[in-house]
Amino acid sequence: MITQSIVLVLILAISTCSIYADYCDPAICKNVKAQHVACNAPQKFGTPCGKDAKYITMDNKLKTIILNKHNELRAEIARGMYGFPQAARMPTLAWHDELAKVSTYNARNCTLEHDKCRNTKEFRYAGQNLGIIWYRRYNYQPEDRVTDFIQQWFDEHKDCPKSYIDKFPAKHDGPLIGHFTQMVNDRVTMVGCSLVHYVTYPNGEETLNYYFVCNYSMANVIGGRVYTKGTTGSNCKTGQNPNFKGLCSSKEKVEPKP
Repeated sequence: MITQSIVLVLILAISTCSIYADYCDPAICKNVKAQHVACNAPQKFGTPCGKDAKYITMDNKLKTIILNKHNELRAEIARGMYGFPQAARMPTLAWHDELAKVSTYNARNCTLEHDKCRNTKEFRYAGQNLGIIWYRRYNYQPEDRVTDFIQQWFDEHKDCPKSYIDKFPAKHDGPLIGHFTQMVNDRVTMVGCSLVHYVTYPNGEETLNYYFVCNYSMANVIGGRVYTKGTTGSNCKTGQNPNFKGLCSSKEKVEPKP
């Protein structure tokens, strides 16, 4: 059984991140030739969020749930489950405060749309997964929602051709698969997320919404691999994680580059 205390130590260790970058510096988004989502961004919620929008606090409990869910599913792929090849060096994900902070600039718009650049000084090829859900009458808890979002992203594996593991396509016709490949990218070591809860009134009926944004230290790269195939953990430089069988230890360092 995975204990939360082990992951919490990792959260606290990464939380002491360096000073955030100047997001209006053109160099930070040079590779995508776009303005950063946080550059001169408004500090308030967007119009689609309505009047009662609020951020759900990313406390250690919620961070742990997000990390555990990601790592459990990454470990399954690393071990060759669901018909996918084993991964030789799949890192354990840790929480990153700056990635989480940058994700709030997308989340505050309450619109299911990727921003063009969410890079940081450390991560110049940052990736992103988005999810939105609405409901009526039921009082869903944030912990249940984030787990559902992550599972839904992962479930795209059912439609992902195995050939994409070696080479992510420039064009894909069919059901979504990019959330899944983002989750199991072996150059991703960090993730940071935000969750917004807001109320809308379509047709005059109260509707409750959750919008979930996760930013990752590396993105899907066209023409690049999703992960390196090989015997599970065979390329891990620091050994394997005893709590997530199939993943490299939490000490594994991976360059976030294509």
